[in-house]
This record gives sequence, structure tokens and C-alpha cells, in this order.
Amino acid sequence: MPLSLDSLAIHRPQDYASSGPPWAAWDLLREQAPVFWYEREDIEPFWAVTRHADVLTVSDHAEVFINGGPRLRLELKGRAEPMRAGVDTFGASRGWDPDEPPDMVFMDNPRHRRYRRLSSWAYTQGAMRAMGEHFRALAETFTTEYMAALTAASASGDSVDFVHGLACKLPLAAVGEIMGLEPDDWRQILTWSRALVGEVDDSDRLPGESRGRAAYRYMYELRSYIEDLIEDSRAVGATRGGLIDRMVHTPVDGKLLTNQQLNGYILLLIGAGNDTTRNALSGGVEALLQHPEQCARLCADPGLLPLAVEEILRWTSPVASFLRTATRDFDLAGTRIREGDTVGLFYPSANRDERVFPAPYRLDIGRSPNPHLTFGYGAHFCLGTNLARVELAASLAALLPWLGRLELAGEPTRLAQTHVMGYSTLPLRLRAA
Repeated sequence: MPLSLDSLAIHRPQDYASSGPPWAAWDLLREQAPVFWYEREDIEPFWAVTRHADVLTVSDHAEVFINGGPRLRLELKGRAEPMRAGVDTFGASRGWDPDEPPDMVFMDNPRHRRYRRLSSWAYTQGAMRAMGEHFRALAETFTTEYMAALTAASASGDSVDFVHGLACKLPLAAVGEIMGLEPDDWRQILTWSRALVGEVDDSDRLPGESRGRAAYRYMYELRSYIEDLIEDSRAVGATRGGLIDRMVHTPVDGKLLTNQQLNGYILLLIGAGNDTTRNALSGGVEALLQHPEQCARLCADPGLLPLAVEEILRWTSPVASFLRTATRDFDLAGTRIREGDTVGLFYPSANRDERVFPAPYRLDIGRSPNPHLTFGYGAHFCLGTNLARVELAASLAALLPWLGRLELAGEPTRLAQTHVMGYSTLPLRLRAA
């Protein structure tokens, strides 16, 4: 059946896993209906916004299009957002306030700004410069370990998964160190954070346990772990000076955050700090291997690395979508959005907009300018932007001596997600020398 506005689908998680991002559907929407009332039987309707300029407009009017409405992420009918469901179930036995936002992403200014300030100091450009050399050393260590494993596997005709073998390592270590988490906890934290996006390995499920039930269990375990961190910090005091201690002991609006508020905040930082960079690096390496001329160009001229990082961020666009709620009627590109309507912003589509990016489906590691919206825009611009860029640059720099010998060893498997796009596995092997 030819693709049409009536037949296209951009909301089903399993489609993202089986077919990848719906590029053709987004292309059609940008061309024919850039602000499109999207109605399908298995999801509540919303306005799909797919052009770069319109995503910018919505993002720049945070007082009109708020995060604090009834919907923030695409979910099929009958399914609660994982972050909300965690509050409902975990918090019920603890007397948590059901009206309290699950985390600061659900908040709007001025409250969002005040909460953001509580941790933003740890993610500034200056903070990242201070940690840059350390992150580069970690990337070198992790890459050396991965390449040793890949060399041994390739000699036997086997492959090694890049996602779990390397891509997850630096983001996990960086978040762990910034937050002061014990290194012995990092592996379990990775399992928990993957469960936040519904990714659970068969080996991590109990006998007879469904994937959804396992994800629920891991959400509960992660919140319990964070609860212990908070209680430990309250007992020890603010003397250690790490991010969690600062958050526990610093007032916002004249009051210390409650256990509920801290739990959601810390869970957000752990989950977001792991997912985005891992998927950008995995997708970036896959893209370079599929575009050998660009891979060779980068290997020959490492000075292109800063531009290559931006192009990989544009190309991969790990955060696929966010929803907003209109607080009043608003004219968006000639379409009347009504008060109470849900608006969906599709960042990968904006990053392929022909009106902004010449030849948007061409990977160009020297692309400049590159005004991608991978980190969003406006009031909710990604807190971890500087960290993600430093991690991606460090990881790619460590891989440069090896990139020319890497090759794909099979089809990757993708996340069944409409919020975070990325990879469960990316099998690689070494070419013969």
C-alpha cells in the first residue's frame, strides 16, 4: 500500500524495533502536513510537529506548550508512562504525594528553572573541561579492553556486541563518578537504567517473568537503591560534597527536597545520563561503517572530530519525541492549536528537514553549520548536553585508530521505544589485517 497521511504510523514502539525510525512517514508529514492531527485507534490523538522551524516555535513558547500536562511521552492506550507508573506503585506504600511531578522534566518554569539549578553546576562547560582528560583516559581504557575482546573473538570467527561491550561504558562511568556512586554498583545500575526504556535481557528475567514485569521490578529496585542513597546522605551530612549530597542538603524555594522529589530527580539523572550518549555512539559508529568514505575522512583528519560529533548527534537523534500540552489557543504555521491539545515534537524529523540541512540524508562529518535539535531547545534544553559532547568526542577519539578495521557483523537490534531511539545490540568484528 502506498504511504499516505491516512496509512502512515509513527507511534508504535514495535515498529521502531522492527523497521527503525519512520523516516518515510516523517518525510511525508514535513512535505504535506507539517502540523498534522494524528488519530489512530491505539493511541490518544495529538498534533504531530515535524519541521525544524515549527519544533523551534513550540519549544520557544514554553509558557504556551507546557510539560506539566497529562502527557509527556508517547504511550499506547492503556499503558502508563514508566516514570508516572513508578511513582504510583513505589510511592503508594510510602505516602508520596500523587500530585507531585515525577521529576523536573514534568515541571514548567519558574519551578523547573529552580530545580534545574540544583544540579546544573555539575554539567557546565567548565566542569566538563575539568573532567575532560579523565574521561579521555577512561575512554582509552574501555576501548583497549573492547578491542582486545574483539580481536580474540574475530580470530575465532565471532563478533562482539558494541553496545554492551563499549558504548555503555563511558556514560555509565561518567554518571557514576559525577553522582558519587560506587563502581561496584555500576553494572547493576546499567541493568536498571535499561529497564527504564523497556530493555530487559532474557537472562535478567526470573523464571516465568514477562519482560514488562521484569522492567517493573527493576524500576522498583532502582528507586529502592536511590532511597538508600538519600538516607545515607541525610545521615552523613553535606561534608562529602558530591552531587547527591549537594542535592539532598541544598534548599529549593527555602525547603529541602523531600525523599519523593529527590528520588525522581536522581532517577532522571541516572537514566538520561546513560541512554542518550550510548545510543548516539552506537548509531554513530554504525553510520561511519556504512559510509566508509566519511569514516576514512575522519581517520585521516582527526581535526574534524568536533564537527563529526555534531553530525553524529544530528544523524542519530536519540530522543525521538516529547509531548507538550497547549495552555491556550495558538497559531502554529497556519494551523490552530486549541487549548488542551497535545502536541508531539519529533526531533529526528526536524534534524532531516530539507529546509535547514542540505542533503539531510547524507552523512557529512564536516557539515557546518549544523543547527540540529538533538538536545531540544528553550526551557527544557538537555541538562547533560556538555557531558554528552565530551563523552562522544572522547569515545570516538579512542576508536579512531581502529575504525578502519571495524565492520558490521550482522543486523543490529533496536529498542522498542518511541521516546528513546537506539540499539539493544550492534555486533562488530575486525577485518583481517
